[in-house]
Amino acid sequence: MSFPMLPCIYKQLFGISCPLCGFQRSLLSLVQGNIFDCIRLFPPFFFLLFTVVVSLICYLRKKSLNFRFIKVLWICLAVLLVANAIYQNCAGL
Repeated sequence: MSFPMLPCIYKQLFGISCPLCGFQRSLLSLVQGNIFDCIRLFPPFFFLLFTVVVSLICYLRKKSLNFRFIKVLWICLAVLLVANAIYQNCAGL
């Protein structure tokens, strides 16, 4: 089953992969049940999912569970996304 993919505007404009390049393919692989392909296509996928879910839960419960913890999660996620983009651009993926 094939799904239409949205083009990466960042890649079209600048010619290099953006920090989220591979996310759509990774999500599609996860929906199809291919966990290993999901991780191979976009390694920070599960960390991104975890960070967003924890942040949403804290926001919806109106609790700052531990603001420092959430801040550290987002900083780590940013570092992982940038590292992934650098790896994709250097490896020519």
